[in-house]
Amino acid sequence: MVEEVVKVAESYLKDVIIGLVILLIGFILGILVKKIIYKVLKEFELNKIMSKVGITSNVEKGISWIVSLLVYLVAIVLFLNQLRIASVVLYLVVGAILMLIILTFVVGLKDVIPNIVAWVFIQRKGTIKEGRRVEVREIAGVVENVGYLETEIKTDRGDILYVPNALFMKSKFSLKKEK
Repeated sequence: MVEEVVKVAESYLKDVIIGLVILLIGFILGILVKKIIYKVLKEFELNKIMSKVGITSNVEKGISWIVSLLVYLVAIVLFLNQLRIASVVLYLVVGAILMLIILTFVVGLKDVIPNIVAWVFIQRKGTIKEGRRVEVREIAGVVENVGYLETEIKTDRGDILYVPNALFMKSKFSLKKEK
């Protein structure tokens, strides 16, 4: 009986050690993948490309961070499988985390989508063009550029203001041709 207990303990200890090695390798791979992806995206100058579209956050860092989290998640799942404790609860936790990430992304788009819809409206109507004088709320000036998310307006004092395109849909505005 004692021999059986010792064998079970040895077997479980072996599984724990293999699991810890898997976990350690997974975390090391996560760190390496994060650095490699960040450098690759930096080479492609993804942040500069995204800033032209109007996204000013550090996309390179964000994507590399998300990929490293996925590697960590895989390592944790493999670790729990090695310990034979991966169950429906684990999959529910993973599902909840993925749902949280998706909801965060959707909430982040709540400001982007109205601005893109307004940009389409502006392009179809053709009323707001570069060189035209615009007055919307307290903002008055000449349109410099109409982007996907915002319109650049140069004020009479020479300041450049970035007005969200959705503001043109929500507010009354007036147009005058620049002389």
